[in-house]
Amino acid sequence: MKKAILLTAIVAAMASAVTAAPKGRSTRSGIYSESQAAEGARVYAVRCAMCHGATLAGTVETPGLTGKFMANWGGRPLGDLYDYLGRAMPQSAPGTLAPQANARLIAFLIKANGAPAGATPLPADSPVLHTMTLDPTPLR
Repeated sequence: MKKAILLTAIVAAMASAVTAAPKGRSTRSGIYSESQAAEGARVYAVRCAMCHGATLAGTVETPGLTGKFMANWGGRPLGDLYDYLGRAMPQSAPGTLAPQANARLIAFLIKANGAPAGATPLPADSPVLHTMTLDPTPLR
């Protein structure tokens, strides 16, 4: 009888822990749309490529947006990257990109780093993006 009560208590505690865990998604689960990434590529070409390079490889002065970029931002909430873009980029005019443009850029960047597309666009909403994680390694 004591074993049954103890087992019930353990199962209840485990169920409680599972339901209390955040329900966020990661870049491996298709959190942007193909069309959004294509729009992000256009924003990148006009507003970012002059510093980060047409192929996202970076320059002597500016970091690339693949490889080490994934190591630096990986494992963090996408909201961190979204907030950073919103206040610090582009370097020549920080904070001038619209929230939708920032979301499009993130979609483009995560696609360029091998993340699969999904059916819905990435939201331009910092609190929601803070529930989503940038996977730390490229998928290619």
